[in-house]
Amino acid sequence: MAKGYIYIMTNPGLQKMVKIGYAKDVEQRRKQLSTTALPYDYEIYATYETPGNLEDKKLHKLIDNLNPDLRVSKNREFFIMTPEDAYELLEAIATISGSLDKLQKMKTTQPKQVSKKPPIDFYACGLKKGDELVCTEDPSIKVTIESEHKVLFNEELTSLSAIMKDIKGYNVAGSLFFTFNGELLTDIAERTQWKNF
Repeated sequence: MAKGYIYIMTNPGLQKMVKIGYAKDVEQRRKQLSTTALPYDYEIYATYETPGNLEDKKLHKLIDNLNPDLRVSKNREFFIMTPEDAYELLEAIATISGSLDKLQKMKTTQPKQVSKKPPIDFYACGLKKGDELVCTEDPSIKVTIESEHKVLFNEELTSLSAIMKDIKGYNVAGSLFFTFNGELLTDIAERTQWKNF
């Protein structure tokens, strides 16, 4: 079997969350993930070499069994936990299985330069005041654009992130959960506002 790695990744755009996944080439996977949706690049926090394919699914099941509320969304690889807590889980597994030498925590000697995309500007994305956005988590939640960064929801001027914080109970980039005419806002931003980032 070809070896691969369970990885723990973080992203400044995903507060209090980690992504736990599997890849044969973790750096290549980090680069792939860093080109989608979020304004910040992903950072590799730790890797754990495994002999099998998709071993992360066993870890996901273990986390779900311990606390199903930690997974952000069913069948997604995002968990509400600190990278330190995620690392401790891998460390316990590696210790029990006698494979601690396969676990590697990335060393960060100095802060990384983060490639930051600007916040989504509705107008720079080609949208206009009055356009309706629909929430992917609950399609009954609809908002209308009021300015470059604000929307009207229940007759209150607010932001998409504030709406999603109320729904989910933690900070998250709201633009990840809203669509215009069926297309995710982040996808619209990728081909318009963020085209040159």
